[in-house]
Amino acid sequence: MELRKFLRVWMRMAVMSFNAQLSYGVGSLGFLLGKLIRLFFFFAYIVAIFTHTTSLGGYTLAQTVLFFLTYNVVDITAQVFFRGIYGARRAVQDGDLDYYLIQPCPPLVRLAASTVDFLDVATLVPVLALLGLTCTRLGPISPLELAAYGLLLVNGVLIALAIHIAVAAIAVRTQELENTIWIYRELMFLGRFPVDIYGGALRLVLTFVLPIGVMTSFPAMALLGLLTPLQVLYALGIALAAMAASLWFWRDALGRYTSVSS
Repeated sequence: MELRKFLRVWMRMAVMSFNAQLSYGVGSLGFLLGKLIRLFFFFAYIVAIFTHTTSLGGYTLAQTVLFFLTYNVVDITAQVFFRGIYGARRAVQDGDLDYYLIQPCPPLVRLAASTVDFLDVATLVPVLALLGLTCTRLGPISPLELAAYGLLLVNGVLIALAIHIAVAAIAVRTQELENTIWIYRELMFLGRFPVDIYGGALRLVLTFVLPIGVMTSFPAMALLGLLTPLQVLYALGIALAAMAASLWFWRDALGRYTSVSS
């Protein structure tokens, strides 16, 4: 029942966001074209790399493209569903959070659903199409590898959700957001490539400290049959631990919140 209520709230807010984007048709079209052009040029960048080498960290062109598309699926999905978190600071400063707290919908759900970017939805469509095409170039894929890929994609989105919840909590506690969210965005860019290509220290950080590699590289590695069951369990454990920690941090931040008028 709770999930159905949350979905109803999200759908209502999504319709409102869609109508707002339609009212700025030319601007929205420009943003969409910018996203697609950026995607195209990064593909061109990967292809350019492979004109001078036959592999990247031991991965072929098709496998490297798989990592890049997997990164985009996780990142774009997080942007679609959690973009409202970017407005957490404004919600605190303008007093909107006070209003969210007295609504029957949990304030975190209301905050996350406050903005739904349909431009990212439009960008996700060609990414998924290219992902399907890339999979046909990888050779035989077993049902188990495909299931592990889907499971770890969802796992990556859950880790992204945990990070966004922590960022929202920081905004409530400090009324600062921009630096934190952009640090996350810059770190996510490292997930465009297989985590294996980075040096030992950075690879360890991206796997065990800031689990960007778990979010973006592990799903692709599972599809390629390169993950052990223990690594899959580790990835799932990281997501559960991150969600538990971020929700505790969010509840603690709300407990210390004294409203904008105080």
